[in-house]
Amino acid sequence: MTDIPAANPDVEAVSAFPDYEDHAFPGGERVKVLLGLRNTGNENVNVTHLAGSLNVPGNFNFYVTNFTVESYEDAIIKPRKEATFEYEFAIDPQFAGHSLQLALTAFYDEAGVAYATTFYNETVPVLDPKIVFDHELAVIYLTLAGVAFLMFAGVMKSFGLGHLVPFIGEAKQTSGAVKKKTVIPKVVASGTASASASDSEQWLEGTAFARQASGSKSFKKSKSKKNK
Repeated sequence: MTDIPAANPDVEAVSAFPDYEDHAFPGGERVKVLLGLRNTGNENVNVTHLAGSLNVPGNFNFYVTNFTVESYEDAIIKPRKEATFEYEFAIDPQFAGHSLQLALTAFYDEAGVAYATTFYNETVPVLDPKIVFDHELAVIYLTLAGVAFLMFAGVMKSFGLGHLVPFIGEAKQTSGAVKKKTVIPKVVASGTASASASDSEQWLEGTAFARQASGSKSFKKSKSKKNK
């Protein structure tokens, strides 16, 4: 802002930033400033508008950007009275990490003469934008992600690929015949020793051992007859 009128000595100004007491403003955030004006003169003071700008530190005439003008109608401050005004502005996030000169000015007139009081003119740091965690937005994102996952799982199952989907997919069966293990029951032999011997002879029937055993028995019978 250039060509700013002079200030009226009968008007006193005080300001405060209720949300940023350290006067360090994050880029992209709305900043509210409260302005208190007191008319110590004998004439009415008519406040017309508030405005602000960012300037290069040390060179007020070289401005970086102008803020929106806040206009007022019939904002009359009577003698020995005071009034409070609210003004909001936002600093572009591209200036984050820099320090700039912040100038905030109130424009008014008294008895037809224009005046202006720059109630704030300081170098301020511009911070990185705040990252705010929105719980409602997070719930929406999680819900959409869940619906998308279920749709994906349904498509995969329709193509017979449900086993590839974690948590929902079914185990894929191994192709080919399943080998079964045959359990042979253990047979417990019963009966006399002679029966066991007879069974053994039946097993050995037709073998060389059986023929040898038969010859041995014949020899024993022949020998027995001679002894008689």
